[in-house]
Amino acid sequence: MRAVLTTGNQDLRVTDIATPEPGTGQVRIRVRAAAVNPVDLSTADGMFHNLGLLPPDAVVGIGWDVSGVVDAVGAEVRAFRPGDEVVGLRTGFDAGIGTYSEQVVLNADAIAPLPAGLDLTRAAAVPLIAQTAAQAIALLGPQVKTLLVTGSSGGVGSYAIPLAARRGLTVTALGKADDAERLRESGADVVATSLEDVQGQRFDAVLDPAVIGTDLFTFIVDAGQYVGLIPAAVPPSEREIEVEAVSVHADGTELAGLLIDVAAGRLPLRIAGEFPLAEVQKAHAAVAAKAAPGRLLVTA
Repeated sequence: MRAVLTTGNQDLRVTDIATPEPGTGQVRIRVRAAAVNPVDLSTADGMFHNLGLLPPDAVVGIGWDVSGVVDAVGAEVRAFRPGDEVVGLRTGFDAGIGTYSEQVVLNADAIAPLPAGLDLTRAAAVPLIAQTAAQAIALLGPQVKTLLVTGSSGGVGSYAIPLAARRGLTVTALGKADDAERLRESGADVVATSLEDVQGQRFDAVLDPAVIGTDLFTFIVDAGQYVGLIPAAVPPSEREIEVEAVSVHADGTELAGLLIDVAAGRLPLRIAGEFPLAEVQKAHAAVAAKAAPGRLLVTA
């Protein structure tokens, strides 16, 4: 089968490799689509190699999100069978085979059935950003009533807004001016286009997909919360502000609920385009250039 591999030297290449076999508690998925995420670009650019988290020139697979059809199941798998349409999340940057591939093996508890009303290809855009947003919102303490979300026009931010609003929080979205109407419709009480728009305000918590960092502390109440997305990039605490980052984990049950909400229109789904596996470098270049709003998919 074909899969996209890299050594972190911007050398994305489609390579013929052996088809993986599912082990106990695992399923193999014939891939329909995978979403392109910033972490995929970072892997291909060698960030994890350069940080020493991967050995020099280690060959790794690319891709976290996946949608497709189950074509084999391992022992002790009861919830899925060949022919099921599913969506899943592969976490980690050190897998030998990622979801940019024709087939991939995931733990059965990392996948969810495709709900009625949701296109199988488009569903690949959901897992990583939706579960990151959901797990970040879950970190907020019960004392949090007001929330500032940076990067609200991006993937994680666009899911965090409605999820926070559903929890009953008063949400200020920091996003692009041409997204203001969409952000309000999704649950933002206030839309700001720059930090100048919220000067003098204090929030119980900030969720920071834009990775602005320390500059946001002036907008957080004493002993408030700062939640980031990159554990290695969270700023040191000040004024007893609780600082943490979400480390996203795969959860098929959680994902199933999020997919149902997407299918019902309660959560957003914006697709900017699709590229075949052979054009993966073009897909990465388009994401790096921020050529269009929405998610880009690689289709197998």
